[in-house]
Amino acid sequence: MQQTLINIPHELGPLPLFGFGWALICWAIFGGVWLTRFYMQSAKQKLEGVGQPLMPILVIGLIIAFVIPFIEPQDSEGPTGVQIRGYGFFVLLGVSSGILIASIQSRRQGVHPDVVFTMTLFLFLGGVLGGRIWYVAQKWNDFAVQQNGIISWGDTLPKILKFTEGGLVVYGAFVGGLIGCSFFLIRRKLPKLATLDLIAPALALGMFCGRLGCFMNGCCYGGVCDDNLWGVQFPAASPPYMRHLDQGLLFEQALQKKDLGLTAVFEHRNQDRWKGMVTSVQPDSISQDAGLEVGDKINIEMTLLNGAFNEYFEKQLFEETAFFLKGKNGLIENITVEDMPRRSLNVYPAQIYSSINGGLLCLLLWAYFPYRKRDGQILALIFILYPISRFLLEWVRSDELGQLGTQLTISQLFSVLTMLFGIGLWAYTHIKKRPLAYPTRKSLELAKASNT
Repeated sequence: MQQTLINIPHELGPLPLFGFGWALICWAIFGGVWLTRFYMQSAKQKLEGVGQPLMPILVIGLIIAFVIPFIEPQDSEGPTGVQIRGYGFFVLLGVSSGILIASIQSRRQGVHPDVVFTMTLFLFLGGVLGGRIWYVAQKWNDFAVQQNGIISWGDTLPKILKFTEGGLVVYGAFVGGLIGCSFFLIRRKLPKLATLDLIAPALALGMFCGRLGCFMNGCCYGGVCDDNLWGVQFPAASPPYMRHLDQGLLFEQALQKKDLGLTAVFEHRNQDRWKGMVTSVQPDSISQDAGLEVGDKINIEMTLLNGAFNEYFEKQLFEETAFFLKGKNGLIENITVEDMPRRSLNVYPAQIYSSINGGLLCLLLWAYFPYRKRDGQILALIFILYPISRFLLEWVRSDELGQLGTQLTISQLFSVLTMLFGIGLWAYTHIKKRPLAYPTRKSLELAKASNT
């Protein structure tokens, strides 16, 4: 896990990096070159389906000028700069890699690469928007900042916009990305299923890179793993660590370190308190002197806010008291930050499993592409195969709970719907029996062989 890769300063020389600064200047130069190249090519030949890149250039320029400065962290002295997060880095790597392989596939089909590049921008923006909306809707209580019972949008919006720190749901990104692509395809009057087939392997490659970003961020983790060979541990204040803390699973080491002669099991956290029951008391120990017996109720109370607890770990303020251990006769002992374990319990590396799943799916779609007989079959395959693997992987993960009165997560429920949609799309392609809009030599040979 490495949440932050690079810290970029707010200013480089006389200008800020983002806002009306260096990044906007560089993007303006790149956009100018892109527009010049586009108009020179369009003057020589008609570029079918290739729209003017002016709109995506302007959108990204607005993000650089206004959105990034809005979400840039600040302290009492002003903006502190931008952190390049491991999650955001791998998301951008997935987008770049997806554009590359989609461009290669488009050239093989006789489609101008600018079509794929422009469409990918719509896919990326729609995917990020859809994935973030889904995630925020699922965890709204974690994002909404209320003051006197009223949501403070000035504090809530920056938290929502910080998607580079993690928090994109794959299915939300699918829906949002498809809406963005459909908008582009309708405007350009391009064959929808055929063009979406071009980017289907790129979507799987994006999942391969994106899940590596999840591993760097510590999100989308697996359940507790008893096998040290297959399990991984995440550092203090990471999402798995805080989950295990909430579940009362991290106090055993603290009690042993204090040498209290006490073992206990604790319930899930209720606000700032964990209720526990004593399971053993050693003779002539501090716990026995405190009057504790097996079966007694004890409490652990948190003295710090969540954010402060995380901050103390990051700043190595280990001597600070983090918890009070109380029994039936009052305070037994203080538990400091130093007493708490430095890592989470072993968990299954669900992010790595999901990444491997995306990579294998990309290779499969790429290999099958020349053998497709109908437009939409590659898209249908990803809608059939990914939900199956995602449904199974959800049993390994533990960061989502059952939904709608079932033991299934929201992703598992949506997996069933997505797979049914994929099967329906595959059946639709066979019923329509339309020829390929972007035929290859291999597909023409297969079609000819099937008709003889």
